[in-house]
Amino acid sequence: MIGLRSSRRTTGGTGGTDAERTAAAVATGGVLPAAYEPLAVLAHGRRTITWDAWDTARDARCVVKVLRADRLRDADAEEHRRLTEATLTEGRLLVELGHPHLVRGYDVLVDPLPGVVMETLGGASLDAVVEDHPLDAADTALLGLQLCSALGWLHRHDWLHLDLKPANVVVEAGRAKVIDLGLAGRPGDGQPGSGTRGYLAPEQATGRGLSPSTDVWGLGVTLLECLTGDLPFGDEATWESRRRRPLLDRRMPRAPQAVPDEVPPAMAAVLRGCVALDPAARPDLTEVRGVLREVASDR
Repeated sequence: MIGLRSSRRTTGGTGGTDAERTAAAVATGGVLPAAYEPLAVLAHGRRTITWDAWDTARDARCVVKVLRADRLRDADAEEHRRLTEATLTEGRLLVELGHPHLVRGYDVLVDPLPGVVMETLGGASLDAVVEDHPLDAADTALLGLQLCSALGWLHRHDWLHLDLKPANVVVEAGRAKVIDLGLAGRPGDGQPGSGTRGYLAPEQATGRGLSPSTDVWGLGVTLLECLTGDLPFGDEATWESRRRRPLLDRRMPRAPQAVPDEVPPAMAAVLRGCVALDPAARPDLTEVRGVLREVASDR
């Protein structure tokens, strides 16, 4: 079952020792409200700092993600608004849209910094699991069904995740939870280039025409990586570079790499369809779910 192949814990940690990460977090202003006692830094990112913390009111461990104070301080008015809005939106979604395959949100923070309080998850991040060993078709299908469930829930509430990738999925004992809704947005137009290199859909590069099909792309890339251990279009694919550097455009792959022979043909076909360059050519989640259910039931 997925989640049992890796013994590494999910921390989301960045490089350096715990002491170095903590010092960097303090220096960049990862301040928590008095009700939360910081225990360790889990991740020190460009925009946010994520803490392993103790919730004194609930008398339990939790995860607290807050915006970096220095990033807010250096931002102009529009970026300040955008960063704050994105963080508060993530918090509200996780608190209000409870789902078995979404990390649970406990609280939305405003002061001293915008942030969100979440449940502590065990298990391992999916990228760590896949790094140890690619998944077989049946495990990938089971995982895909759970991801379809989470994405479908967001879509039914008119939200898109827009950053689905193995690093944003935690698995334990065969159960997956999607984390990090920091880029979540409504269908329509968005910020050009918003997403993760290697995982963002072509329409995310331009920021035009974002739709549930954009998350289908992220789902397809994630599941293909689970099967092969590699990104179907390579880890440098940003698509926006196609407009800026024509020479790179001619070298950029126009079709995903081959799917392993042992993957059932219907599953291989639907996953290749998920990463069609044209969003209109991608299957919807209902179609993907139907194919994956057949594969999972044959295990």
